[in-house]
Amino acid sequence: MSAILFTCLSFPGFAQEATIHGAVYEWDSFDPLEDVIVEVNSTPSQSMLANYGIYSFNLDPGNYLVSASYYRNNELAAYTEEGVTIMDDGDYVLDLILFPVYYDDPLLNESDFSELDDIASFSESDDEGSSSILSESLVTIVAILLILLLAGVIIFIKQKKEFSTSDDIPSDHLPDTFMLDDTLSGLPDDLHEVISIIAKNGGRITQKDLRTRVKHSEAKVSLMVSDLESRGIVRKFKKGRGNIIILDDPESAVNIDSGEEVTDSSNSGQ
Repeated sequence: MSAILFTCLSFPGFAQEATIHGAVYEWDSFDPLEDVIVEVNSTPSQSMLANYGIYSFNLDPGNYLVSASYYRNNELAAYTEEGVTIMDDGDYVLDLILFPVYYDDPLLNESDFSELDDIASFSESDDEGSSSILSESLVTIVAILLILLLAGVIIFIKQKKEFSTSDDIPSDHLPDTFMLDDTLSGLPDDLHEVISIIAKNGGRITQKDLRTRVKHSEAKVSLMVSDLESRGIVRKFKKGRGNIIILDDPESAVNIDSGEEVTDSSNSGQ
């Protein structure tokens, strides 16, 4: 054995293109096993004593069988072998697990330790299952986000359509408040009804919509709107083919208690 090791170490010029190396472990504890004889069926064959459980060989491309033997009291106590294919030059790692060798009981052999392969197969399948679950969860999350985004866009478009009427009205023309004052109680019932409808509609309404909410003709509604506009209670703005009626500030509209009509300077000329 010393002569073989000496030969391998004395001629570094004959080193092969690829290096294969690894560690040798006990099957039950997975601890590195020292003083193991590792062999490879190269031409010529190579072998070495794996101190600290580490071995290494230089090989040409080809198919090889790497074997490891552990002796106790001059008897083979553990053994394993693994096939390996060297494709090209490079670094190859092949770790070996030594299984006990039983002489007395022919029923016990290396196949009794096949559960190690089963454990490895289970671990691989479990990793694949975890990756599959992760992918499905990611797809579900993306789908939920897309649905929420689509719902938000639909709601935004709907709200924009509902309030598009107010977009064409200058902000300085909108009244600050739409609270009905008790001073309006002296108005005729039909005008009071119109003011109430406008106030409940947020202080503004189209003349067409107002026409559908009162039991009066279109001409009557037009006259009532003109009457309220002359009193300074509402303002009328042209929009397309129709009009938008805006409820003005009640405090600057009319004083019923005094029986006098009060308007701001903008309406004094009407």
